[in-house]
Amino acid sequence: MSGPLKGYRVLELTSTVSGPFAAMMLADQGADVIKVEPPGIGDLARVMGTVKQGVGAMFSVLNRNKRCVCLDLKNPEEIKILKDLIKDADVLIENYRPGVVKKLGIDYESVSKINPKIVYTSISGYGQSGPYQNRKVYDPLIQATTGIAHAQNKEKPELVRTIIYDKVTALTAAQAITSALLQKEREGKGQFLSISMMESALYYNWPDMMMTQTFFEGGEQIGELADLFEIYETKDGAVMIILIATDEVFTKFCNIYDLDLHKDERFINPAARVINQSLLTPLVNEATKKLSSNELVNKLDEEEIPASIVNKIDEVYKDEQVLSQESLVEINHPELGKMRMPKPPATFIGQKNFPSSLAPTLGADTREVLTELGVEEEKIQSMEEREKANKEIIEAMMAAEESNS
Repeated sequence: MSGPLKGYRVLELTSTVSGPFAAMMLADQGADVIKVEPPGIGDLARVMGTVKQGVGAMFSVLNRNKRCVCLDLKNPEEIKILKDLIKDADVLIENYRPGVVKKLGIDYESVSKINPKIVYTSISGYGQSGPYQNRKVYDPLIQATTGIAHAQNKEKPELVRTIIYDKVTALTAAQAITSALLQKEREGKGQFLSISMMESALYYNWPDMMMTQTFFEGGEQIGELADLFEIYETKDGAVMIILIATDEVFTKFCNIYDLDLHKDERFINPAARVINQSLLTPLVNEATKKLSSNELVNKLDEEEIPASIVNKIDEVYKDEQVLSQESLVEINHPELGKMRMPKPPATFIGQKNFPSSLAPTLGADTREVLTELGVEEEKIQSMEEREKANKEIIEAMMAAEESNS
């Protein structure tokens, strides 16, 4: 695929979300990403979540524009193949728990001897040291540690219903990698990047969610930024209105709908409206529930009051702005039929035809990549036969499971 990273090679030794998402971004920007997966099932995301004909929807999105090689990293011969791939790589991304890569002999110290200019990126849950370093980590644990679950509901903590920090970590890692590549071009040096989900989450949370924890002493407490936002009911759904943050907007809204709320001492300024929000919201709903979501938003748009319809998940792709911007692309998969996925937010000079390739089947590019590397035909054939046998075993297991259910 064309793009600013064309000519750079990335080895991705990751699974599930954070590592594949980071590598996907680099692939979308033109890098040659070679995804290295273990024999058998491969990346567990292949069979997670919404699955069609054995292919996961999440995997399909996160692994577009990549090539896939199947290697058994417990096999010395195949570790040697990986090390040969490392010689010509610009970036290596791994998300094993700390210590695992050292046992395999592919830690940064070992890899940098093979390729001193490599940008070696290690994605972990809690970092490479400390009391939590060896915890098996999932996104909800990071939500708990870094306070966002408590921020949703202080009486009864709640999780955000998305794996937010897996994705935040991926964005952080991809940006760090491109910066390290720029530094390598300028200074000729590779480096080790340790990117933890915990630190990525703290970096992301701090400006607004943690603003009360920034100053050690002093500072007027007027609530959290999130307290200024509220969703209101309509005749046929709900609308998000940025209503209580400023006196000008609140007064304008009240005048439009013949309300006297802006004159009520309980709602006289933003701080009062935040404190008494539980009283204010039902009163605003009395006005908003008389209109449909479209009618309300159109009226508020005319008055330059910030508002948006609260789309249901199955309505997002129909949103007129999403359609106008062509933010989602539809693809005809040769086996799975029509699919949709978001295009990258940034399109670079010369980039066309997104995506350039669909998520690969397990080991789809083993022969191509290993032939480029000069691996002997006999070894390639034996690896292909292994994967064929593994596939047959898995298909038989799945068929047996379906017949028993």
